[in-house]
Parts: sequence; structure tokens; C-alpha cells
Amino acid sequence: MATLDLDSHEEVRDTRVLTEEDSEEKKQEDEDGNANEGEDLSEEVLASEEKLPNEGLGIKSGLLAGYAPPCKIESAQAMSAIERATTRECKQEIADVACGIQEGGVYPGSLPNTCHLKGNHSKGHYYGCYLDDAEDRDMTHQKTLPTENWSQTCIDYCLQIGFRYAGLQYGRECWCGNSFGKHGTTGAACNQRCPGNSKEFCGGYLTNDVYSTGIQERFSNGPGNLHFEEEDVRPKVRVLFVLTLNGRQVRQVRRLLKAIYHRDHFYLLHVDARQEYLFRELLPLEQLLSNVRLVRKRFATIWGGASLLDAHLHIIEEALEMDWMWDYYVNLSESDYPIKKLDSLVSYLSKYRGHIFLKSHGRNTSLFVRKQGLDQTFLQCDNHLWRLGTRTLPSGIQVDGGSDWVGLPRHFCLYVVTSKDKLLTELKKLYKYTLLPVESFFHTLLHNSHFCDKWMENNLHVTNWNRKRGCKCQHKNVVDWCGCSPNDFLSQDLDRILSYEVKPIFFGRKFEATVNQDIINSMDVYLFGNEMTDVTALTSYWQNEYHHLDHHTGVDDTFLSFYLSFMRLTTTRLAADTTGQCQVVPNKVLQVHLFQRGDRNQGLLVLFETTSKEGTRLVLESHMMLRQHYSVINPTGPAGRLINLEVGSDFDLKEAIFRNYGQLLGPYSDLVLRHTWGPGTPLVVSIAWIDPAKVIAASYDINITSEGQIGPFKPQLKQPLRPGVWTCVLMYRYEVIAQVNFLVLPLSVFRGNPLDSRKAGLHHNGPIGYYAKQDFSEFEEVLRVTNVREARAAADENGQKHGRALEEWTDSLCAEFWSVQDICRTGAVSSNCASVKKCEESPWSSLSPDPKSTITAVNPITGLIR
Repeated sequence: MATLDLDSHEEVRDTRVLTEEDSEEKKQEDEDGNANEGEDLSEEVLASEEKLPNEGLGIKSGLLAGYAPPCKIESAQAMSAIERATTRECKQEIADVACGIQEGGVYPGSLPNTCHLKGNHSKGHYYGCYLDDAEDRDMTHQKTLPTENWSQTCIDYCLQIGFRYAGLQYGRECWCGNSFGKHGTTGAACNQRCPGNSKEFCGGYLTNDVYSTGIQERFSNGPGNLHFEEEDVRPKVRVLFVLTLNGRQVRQVRRLLKAIYHRDHFYLLHVDARQEYLFRELLPLEQLLSNVRLVRKRFATIWGGASLLDAHLHIIEEALEMDWMWDYYVNLSESDYPIKKLDSLVSYLSKYRGHIFLKSHGRNTSLFVRKQGLDQTFLQCDNHLWRLGTRTLPSGIQVDGGSDWVGLPRHFCLYVVTSKDKLLTELKKLYKYTLLPVESFFHTLLHNSHFCDKWMENNLHVTNWNRKRGCKCQHKNVVDWCGCSPNDFLSQDLDRILSYEVKPIFFGRKFEATVNQDIINSMDVYLFGNEMTDVTALTSYWQNEYHHLDHHTGVDDTFLSFYLSFMRLTTTRLAADTTGQCQVVPNKVLQVHLFQRGDRNQGLLVLFETTSKEGTRLVLESHMMLRQHYSVINPTGPAGRLINLEVGSDFDLKEAIFRNYGQLLGPYSDLVLRHTWGPGTPLVVSIAWIDPAKVIAASYDINITSEGQIGPFKPQLKQPLRPGVWTCVLMYRYEVIAQVNFLVLPLSVFRGNPLDSRKAGLHHNGPIGYYAKQDFSEFEEVLRVTNVREARAAADENGQKHGRALEEWTDSLCAEFWSVQDICRTGAVSSNCASVKKCEESPWSSLSPDPKSTITAVNPITGLIR
């Protein structure tokens, strides 16, 4: 069957080829369970793939675009960023930084290293000419510098990546290592001139001119241990827990706070500046708990952005100005959860009081620098991290990095925010334009300052890394780089988590209740089993998806159209269930929650306001459940491996789920097919997309490998999609084997306002021309598409509907795919509606008790909330 070329329509492709160095790094990450979140997975990364003319962007062209570049911009990446930025202010900032870099005024050329731990000889000390062996190298790391190699360049490079010795070989080769001389000096001839300085020699064939970088191997006090003597842990430290929070999972945040709370410690909560719901819901904690406060100066902490470092520096400064006498700064997120009791962490920090807890990347710093993008300039604006081009890191210091989860003693925090020494002030400038700065700033500062002997190589966390699933460039919508993120722990990971019982690891990440709450419940049983007296709603989870008080967040028009229809369907059902006694008029959607039980999606809960016949206000909540329309027609041969088909949007490649939990689709949704297969014979299947007018929008071939898998497929369809019932058909060898029907709902509102007839026609009649690059009508017979003329006439008629007719059409479509499972009420009620159950007594309701996520008064004896 003729189909579109799939390769040009894949959502994400990992084009990185693993080198020997990469394989070793991967092996190390798999062994210790840790990795780093920033990683360049492609040959040329995102922005640099834009083939722009390398002519520079002049002042005149900039003025025409509404901003004034102060120079002729030479960086192709900076030009690409300016083209893609949406606001004039962001374009101007990109241009200013790009010009500043060109003029040499942004980054320091060199920085002081004030670490008192030195090598055997001072920087630049010459040891002599030593033999090398191609089969048994004298030093471990090599970089080719064809034009700039000479002693100073090579020494600076080896020092930067943490090696004691630098070796110059064959003129252009720079070798680094922590030992040398195993092949001796007999017969060594270092007679080749350096390309970077013709007055010097840079070794010869299999011979190294060896110099000292002036440093010793990085000093670590190790991860420590959990063996405590009473005298080791007195007095006990007091911990400042800093929670940097994002999203809408307020119940999980409360549950985390309960798990780590004690009145002797302190809790400072930073909520992302864009999350008004989470901030508003957590604010009452300040009145309930005197040692919990929310940070008022909030930052938009996008993935990888410099704003996260800005946030931490501000939080440290604010915490030091408060009257809280804390000893350690420990950061957590909404996705963290303890795997040991709080007492164990406190005893551990008390034993190693004054030490700095950071996790390093592993063995190969040069690989880390490349993968992490530390040799690139990034700028955050328009809630995006723009790549502006390459940069040279300052000489004189070691660069290090790893995890951004830290344990910082108070005196180090005081140094970070108050010291005016050159190392610190210039590093802050450098990291202002750095990807994932918290994964490197504190590490680099530590190793080059007088704190360098206080390092404990421990970030207090175990992180659930799965490179195959977690490195999918899933952050490319917010950053010009391919990034990795850890996966959520699942129920089957419990034994692995418990294996850390004897190790000084205190938190795990990621835990996410919408993906797997069972593992969180298991951790609670393990940690607090004898204290869990109320297990009401233990397997239930609610997460808010909409709140009417969110004035700046905004709601998707498709989502709101669904919510309004759910509200109308509920009031109609209520009148029928009460034989007409409880007749109410829907007024306003108040809240919508995702509801899960036993880690299975149980639909959406819509809380809304109505008015009764008597004119009184009545608040109702309805439980809406989606009906799946998947059918197996002819599972021929290897196609019998097919397990399920679903269509949604906002597919999370890492967790293989739709983040549009309700699968609410409209004319401007980016469709994704989630296809699930068991193991078996490889095969090629065709996927066809048919709209409500019986138009075959597109057809694609995809390869299904022999492994069991959950795969996403994202068709490239021109929008708007025609509203109504769509069909996604799966074929094998020209035979239809399965299909799934799904709903694309018409918009009843656009930008929050009702649609008139003109706007309805604009949004509800499909795209201009074909959905894809060609006409697929020739496949109508193969796909058994019939009644085409009638379907297109009906679609044309529906596409013009507005007002009441549009609402009726919307509600009839919703009723095909959604059912009202139950209804409850809250607050005062008239006698006509008194038979409706109270929400507080309905176990599914978002207003029913949820003890595991409820913050109560502190126990005066234990100091705990539990």
C-alpha cells in the first residue's frame, strides 16, 4: 500500500552514535544508578541544524525586525535563536549577549584556583621527555589541537578536566593523566615543534613532553557510612529543606512534606512563577506550621534554565536573613520521596557536619563537558533556553558537575551569597549563560575554592535512570539541546529501593502518583507502617487539572469545551435520575480533577455551580468516565501480537503515557497513536487516519520490531482537524486488523468566548486542501470506506453550527464517548435535590477525605504530623 515516508515524520529520533568513551560512561551510570540530565544526543544539535547563511546579522536588518543589535552578529546559532524568538525583548537580549561575547566582554579568560590541595610540583613544571606505546598508553585522555597546541594550552586543558599531568605528543596531540613514565625515557626524542608556539617542542612520535598542571587528583571524603556512635551525632544538625516545586500535584507535595516533617527542622517552598494554583493551595501551610514558609520572589524554572540557579541563590540569601537557625541546605522536588526515616538523615549529616554533599558525574570530565553543553552559550528568555554558539571555558580552574541535588552546610551557603572573591563572582557570570547550571556550579566552586577538602561524594539520592527511555529529546520544546530525565519508580522497583537500606542514600526520585502511587504507598508502609492508623483512600489519587481562580494560567479551549459539555450532560442526567425533581441550570465550572484508583485512570471529576428552580445556588460534582472504542477485526498472523490502540495527545515518551490524561482532543490537537504489542515476529503495518467526513487524512507504514513494546506514532496532519468521530485503522498486508474510534470535539468557545457562525466555519470545516502531502482517496476500497457523500454533507452542515445547535451537537458527541458515572453535592441544598449524595461521603469525590495528603496539627510529643 502506498503510504507517506515515515522517516520524515518521526516525532523524535536519537541520532547519537555511542563512542567508546560514551559506552564507558553509560556503563558507569548503569552501575551507580546516577546520570546527568543534560546530554547532546545528536551530531548537530537542534538550532545548529538550521542552515542559515553565515553572513552575520547587521544593525539595519535588526532594526527592521524591531530590535537593535549592537554589532554584526557572526554566530549562526545566535541568528537562528533570534529568528525563532517571539518577543522583541527576547530578540534584543539574544543580540546583546551575542555581541558581548564577540567583543570578549561576557566571559572571564581565566580564574583563580584557591584550593589548598596542590600537586607535587607547581603548574608548568617540566618533567622531561617520556616514551609512549600505542598499545599501552602512558596517559589516559587525549585531545587533538591541530593549530593551537603548546605547553600552556595543553596544561590548561588537562587542569580544566581534573588531571595532574599534561603530555604533548606528535606536535598536535595533548595527553592528560594522573600518572606517567611507565615506559621510561630511554631513546625518547621530543623534537617536533608546537603548532601553537614554534619556540617550543611538543613531543614526537610516541614520545611525550610531560608537564605538571599543579593540581592533585580530586579529593573526596567518599559517600560516608551509616555507622553512628552517639558522640558522633551530637548535637544534631537542623536541616533546611528547600522544595523547588512545579506542576499541579498539590496532594503529593503535602504527602512529601508529611513524610519529612519535624518541628525541629525548617521548610522553605519555592513554587514556579507560572504555577498560581500550586502556590495558592500551599499558602495556608504558613498559618498551620510555623516552620514552613513559601518564597515570595518566584522564578520560572524551566528545564535546564539558568533561572533555577538564580532561584537557589535567592533562596539561600533569603534563608540566611531569616531567624531560622539551620545547619544544612537540602533541596528536593515534588518528585522526591524519602527512602529512610528523617532521623537517619539527621544523624548522617551530624556525623559529617561541615562537609559538602555533591555527586560528581563520573570519570570522564571532557565527555561530561561536551554532553552537558558546558562549552556552549545558552540564554533563557521567552520561557525557552536558546543556544547561541560555542564558548571557551576559563583557564586556571577544574570544571566538574553531576547531580543538582545537594546538601550544603550553612557556612558554605554564606560564602556563596556574600563573598566578593573573583572566583565566585566570575563563576556566577559564567553560569548565567549555562545549561543546567545547578548540575555544575556548586561542584566547580567547591573544587576550586578553600572548601575543596570538604567534599562528600553523595547527593543523598538514588535516581531512577533508564537511558533508553529517558533520553528522548523530550525537552526540545523548551531548550535547544537534547536532554535526559530520570524515570518514575514503579511497583516492581521496590526491592531495588530497599537494597539501599545499608547505604547513605535517603531520597529516591522520581516518584509520581499519576504514574504509580503503589510504590509510594509501599514506601510509607516500610517507613511508617506502625504509624499508619487511617488508610482511607490509600489507593486513590486526585490531581487538579483546572481551577476557576487561575487567572494567568489559562485553559485550553478544547478542554473548556469538554468541561462545559460534561456540566450540561450531568444536569440532564440529574433531572432524569430524580424524575425531574432536581432540575438545575449549570452556571460555571469551578474545578476539574483527574481521578485514579489502584493506579488506573478512573476519568475526570467536574465540580461546578448551578442554580435551582428556586434560585438557590447548588454545587455539584460529576464523575465522568471515558469509553474506549477499540476493536480487533482480523488479527492475521504476526499481527495477533497487537494488544491495544489508543489516540491522545501530549505523549510522554519517558513514561509511555498521555499527559493529556482525559485524552481530550479538539481541532488543534497534535494527535498521537499509542500502540501496544507483545513480543513476536517483526512486521510492517500501515496506519490510516479517517476523519468524520470519511476523508482519508493520511496513511503511514511503520516497522514493529520483535520486542514487546509501547510505541507512539504522531501523524503530521494539517490543522484544524474536522470535529467529530475519527477512526484510526491498522492494516497488515492490505487487511484491516484493528481500529480505534476517537473523538475530536468541536470548540464551543474560542479564547474563552462563545463561537459565532463565522468562527465556527473557520475552526470546524477541516484544513484548506489535504491533511497531508497527497490525496489518499484511492484507498477508500481497501479501507472499506462507504457512504462518503452522506458523511461529507453531514460534516459540512455540522461545521456551520453555532449557539444552541453547536452545544447540542457537542453534547451528543460527548455522550458517545463519555458517561456520567455518579453525581454528588456539597453545601446547602434545597429539598428537591436532597436525595443527591454528599460529596464528602462519596469515596470518588475530590471533596472526600484523603488522610495521606492531609496536613494536620503537629503531635506535641513526637513533633511529627503523622
